[in-house]
Amino acid sequence: MSNKTRADKTEMATVRDEYPSGLRVLMQNESVGYMIDALMDMPGMQFSKSLLAEKAGVSRQSVHTHITLLVNLGVVKEVDESDPVEYMLNDDDEIVRLLHRLEGVVNRRLNPKADD
Repeated sequence: MSNKTRADKTEMATVRDEYPSGLRVLMQNESVGYMIDALMDMPGMQFSKSLLAEKAGVSRQSVHTHITLLVNLGVVKEVDESDPVEYMLNDDDEIVRLLHRLEGVVNRRLNPKADD
């Protein structure tokens, strides 16, 4: 690979990091992807950061670091008057609805015979 090509790729990656797409924001850290995957299996369930870490297979520190992003995006909501704070997947949120739709589309395309 030429130096120019390498430089172009590095420059493009820098631009993508500075101006990420919505999907890139959600997947910018591998732990967030695992957390979202676990959350999709936990509708209606209250959970602590420790439980989410366990279900997602990530460290409690990762959950502590990234839960704010999910709360700010509306994917997760804090349970009122819980002490210590517990959370729930926000099934009414537009992003969550879109994630459910995406999961359905991907599953149908990967398993087309399942629809028969």
